[in-house]
Amino acid sequence: MSIRGNNVISENNKYSNRYMSPVIPDGYRHVSYTSLETGFQIERIKDGSILQFIPVGALKGNGTLDGMKFKEKFGRRDFFKNDPEELGEEPIYGINEILWKELQSIRHYGGMYVSLPLSRMNLKPVSIPRREAWTMIDHKRAMYLGNSFENDNGLSSHLIFGAEYDTMLEWLVETGKVTIQDITGESLIEVDSNELLGLGKVGEWTAEKPKNSSAKAVVRGSTIRIDGTKNPIAWRQATHKYIKSPYITARAVLYIPD
Repeated sequence: MSIRGNNVISENNKYSNRYMSPVIPDGYRHVSYTSLETGFQIERIKDGSILQFIPVGALKGNGTLDGMKFKEKFGRRDFFKNDPEELGEEPIYGINEILWKELQSIRHYGGMYVSLPLSRMNLKPVSIPRREAWTMIDHKRAMYLGNSFENDNGLSSHLIFGAEYDTMLEWLVETGKVTIQDITGESLIEVDSNELLGLGKVGEWTAEKPKNSSAKAVVRGSTIRIDGTKNPIAWRQATHKYIKSPYITARAVLYIPD
């Protein structure tokens, strides 16, 4: 694979029948790796924010967006058999326009750019390794931080959806960076943020919506239980929208119009 100008071009892109080649967005530069299977990282030039490109086209087709057909490469994964019934990604067609647009972008560019847990620089959200995550935010604030992470050069961003979170975990598993047991087990692994996208320290708000509760939003990952232990990385739960916790942060996904 080679990088030419603003494009990352695969010399042998076996995923091109449905997932095309990615680009390096304006305002960013390539910093490490160049594989459509193992991904690569880019850096936002103005502040050093790092994003990971997750090559969705290289994944196995075991995701779902409608809760029934487990055939998509992108989508929710059934990491836990006992998910509460109230949880579930909104149907992608019609209802959730942002998620639908994101799917089209993912198919066009072969994957998605995911930030680290957001931290702050001059009260603005950034994605810089080894910085303390921006916590003590309710869901409304998390949505704002996800949306405001990027709005230059024709780009935009949003708070990560449950389907994107699960796809990120699936990529980590399929590339051998973690195991299923690592992300679903009771004992939480501690891995450097560059290796594990900053997962494992705190939980994260997502843009996934509970089915029957407008007062709640979905939190993924390592929130603290009543007994003081942590939930595993893949865990999902419905939490009241207005809770502000030192154990809940936010993560952004970059949207590139196709």
